[in-house]
Amino acid sequence: MKKRNNSNKAKKKKVAPDEFFEHGPISMARFGNLTVGQSNWQPDQFKDYHKRLAEAYPRIVSEIDLLIAEAMTVIAASEPLSLLHRAWGERTVAHMDITSEIEIKAEHVHKQRMIDYVQSLIAATPPDENQKEMDEETWQRLDQAVTSIFEKLNPWFFISESAHRRTTLPEVSEAAEEFRFRAQIMWCNVSGVGYQAHSIPALRELLIPQSKNIEKAYGLDGNQLCNELAKVWHSLTMGFGEAIQAMDEFRHESLDALEDDIQAGIASEGTLAEQMDRTVLKHGLAEKRDAVFGKFFGLDLFDLQKVTNLPSELLNDFSWSPGQETDFLSEGNFKGWPLRIWPTFKRPFLKVGSNYYCFDQTTLFDHFFRQIEKRVYQLAEAAKQSWIATRKEVTERLPFEYLARILPRATILQEVYYSFAEGGKKAKTCETDGILIYDDHLFVIEIKAGAFTYTDPTTDFDAHVKSLKALLADPAKQGSRFLKYLRGAKEVPLFNRDGNEIFRIRNGDYRQVTLCAITLDQFTEIAAQAQRVSKIGVEVGTEPLWALSLGDLRVYADIFTNPLEFLHFVEQRKEAFASSNVQLDDELDHLGLYLKHNHYVKHLEDAMQGPKARIQALGYRQKIDEFYSARLGDPAAISPLRQDMPPLMATLLDLLALSSKPGRSEIAAYILDLGGHWRTDIFDYVQQEIERIPDSRPRPFSTHGNVRLTVVPWSERWGTTASNEFQKHVKAIMLLHGETDRHLLELAFDFDGKLNTADWKVIRQSDISFIERPKLVEMAELLREKRLKNVAATGKHVGRNEQCPCGSGKKFKKCCIERAT
Repeated sequence: MKKRNNSNKAKKKKVAPDEFFEHGPISMARFGNLTVGQSNWQPDQFKDYHKRLAEAYPRIVSEIDLLIAEAMTVIAASEPLSLLHRAWGERTVAHMDITSEIEIKAEHVHKQRMIDYVQSLIAATPPDENQKEMDEETWQRLDQAVTSIFEKLNPWFFISESAHRRTTLPEVSEAAEEFRFRAQIMWCNVSGVGYQAHSIPALRELLIPQSKNIEKAYGLDGNQLCNELAKVWHSLTMGFGEAIQAMDEFRHESLDALEDDIQAGIASEGTLAEQMDRTVLKHGLAEKRDAVFGKFFGLDLFDLQKVTNLPSELLNDFSWSPGQETDFLSEGNFKGWPLRIWPTFKRPFLKVGSNYYCFDQTTLFDHFFRQIEKRVYQLAEAAKQSWIATRKEVTERLPFEYLARILPRATILQEVYYSFAEGGKKAKTCETDGILIYDDHLFVIEIKAGAFTYTDPTTDFDAHVKSLKALLADPAKQGSRFLKYLRGAKEVPLFNRDGNEIFRIRNGDYRQVTLCAITLDQFTEIAAQAQRVSKIGVEVGTEPLWALSLGDLRVYADIFTNPLEFLHFVEQRKEAFASSNVQLDDELDHLGLYLKHNHYVKHLEDAMQGPKARIQALGYRQKIDEFYSARLGDPAAISPLRQDMPPLMATLLDLLALSSKPGRSEIAAYILDLGGHWRTDIFDYVQQEIERIPDSRPRPFSTHGNVRLTVVPWSERWGTTASNEFQKHVKAIMLLHGETDRHLLELAFDFDGKLNTADWKVIRQSDISFIERPKLVEMAELLREKRLKNVAATGKHVGRNEQCPCGSGKKFKKCCIERAT
């Protein structure tokens, strides 16, 4: 189906950037939220720069080693809780008003590293015997050391390491180096893989079915465990705000009590502080004071034994004592570097003395499911196999539950079997995890519950490639095999596990077929570029593969309230598969761009400044982020996110979504394809026509050029719609414009001007009979003359290169100029 975002073809115009930066061979241009980068290195220039980078590698490594040693020295001598309490406070203040990722700057990322990376160093650094409370000088030393570690890593270590590898290794793949660089950047700097509003609900979905296994390990079921983790989340996200409110309430209550005592002559002796102490005790406010002060000034927000009822066995298994972890600082390359597996990735809590603390909910929820999975594996082989079986069942069920929310009334078939022979071999029974049918869309779905590798990309790059093969290449192969089977005959049967036929399916029934690979683990930075991993040896085949995580589906289920708009998004998402220019860093960047620009692939390609340019989309997730920020305060908040469109267009799409008529997806896509002025022109016209009732019957509105649509508004005031007349009118326009087909959309309004039904039909040249053609040609010519006369009556001069007023979409000089004269 051709795209209809422009009325006719036009030459691409060069648009001046909002900002432009150039330094040597590197140039950067900003067009709104798009940044286009381009390098124009001369061969000798790049070779010389590459050499200098490679030579800098050992120096940068030595500098980072010294900085880590400095951080370890400070940590060994300092009381750890005072360090983490200060780090948490600074991060909380810095992030106080942030509602979107686009607002996060380098200093905000550093505040996060002062918690998770510092806690990792605490877990691995043996403490001195006489640790001291942190003072300002100590804090500044540690802060400066950690800041410098990450400043030297990002990007200087990574690019110098790549240059060093190119110099020292016989062969280096450019694609592998780029992937390695991206993976390292994500490993060291990115935390918080999902929205916080999903932290507990996502765990409930996965852990409640595992209740028996969790009870064997820790004596509480999955729901109880999630309830306790919800307390941790609440304390670390909402606790400080509640502590401020409680402190203010206590202040007013205690001061009022003190004033009463002073007036009664009870608290007149001693200092003001002594008077307040007596008043607090006298009025029974001591317990409230201790609770407020413990949260506001102390460590009660982080003390897991005060916040939760988690069993000590679990707390101990998920905690490091200072210096207990031995891998992070073991001898070898990158000792203590953020490139290794961080201790917090394995255990999120810190044990000091007999108490357990949690300062970072982000790391906790990023890794908890896989952490507890490993603990259960250690119980017994039977527990491990039970966990794996339950995880498989849950993971294969949840995607269809979310898709059913997005696409209600869809036909869903899970665990589908078929007999397939390939390459002259004997037919064998094959399986696909499921298919989903909604109108003329078919989704072929492969689901993977396996974990993405927990090892780091610097020392174990091969493990990352192997994970991609398991989570992307394998489902791509399985899905492609099903598509070959589907296209191998006009109609093919599908079977259940027992070999009984359950469905018959015809490829010709579907306008859109989408192959999906859905993973439990969220690795959207890689999945968003699934079509390009073949360059590093991960073969995903020639079929476009939409790789997304269960977390991405959760977001789509929240955002899309109209199934037809989701299907249109899927069509645009598939356009991105085929574009070599669209290389986005996250699955949700595609959603943000779609909401803003509709045909976002064309928008991105129009912004390209040359074949070597790289484009980066910034800020397109902002409204999505803001919606989920609002959801933290109101979990029931409904998504307001939708493309800009006239109200009548939105009403029409919602009405179509309620229909069960075949083809509703195609007409909705046709309408959503409208861009530029067409959306407003069409629906403003229809609205005006309906508002003219009862003065006259409304007139059809017909577009021209690539947009071949005739819209007929109708009202109950005029009785039954004259569909036959409208179809004749559309056929006449087709002959006038020389079109192969045209969409007719009839909109029926009630007496109050409310849209209550919509009907549509695609009329093709083959629908015009030999008998009716002469009459239709006559109608077309009358329509042409009427349009030309209307323009002439206005006195407007039509230029030779302007569009012809007859509506053909052609230039005037190539259409009706002779008739007009």
